[in-house]
Amino acid sequence: MVLNRVIRGIVKSYNRKTGKGLIVVDGEAVPVDLIGSRDVRLAVGVQVVFQKIHRPDGVFASDVRVIQQVLE
Repeated sequence: MVLNRVIRGIVKSYNRKTGKGLIVVDGEAVPVDLIGSRDVRLAVGVQVVFQKIHRPDGVFASDVRVIQQVLE
C-alpha cells in the first residue's frame, strides 16, 4: 500500500446540493465530492487537509478533514 502525503488547502467553491467543489493548493484546483469529503458538507473558505487519489476520471481529493472553520 502506498501512502500519499497529506496536503493542506482551502475550499474555493462548493455546491451544497451536489456535494461537489474545488480545493485550491498552491494555485492548483483539486476536485472534491461527497465521497472524498466522507459525506461532510464543506463551505467556501474552510481550511482542509486531504490526500490526492487517482480515479478513472482524474485526480480527486480524498479523506478530506476540516482543520479550520470559516467564522461567520
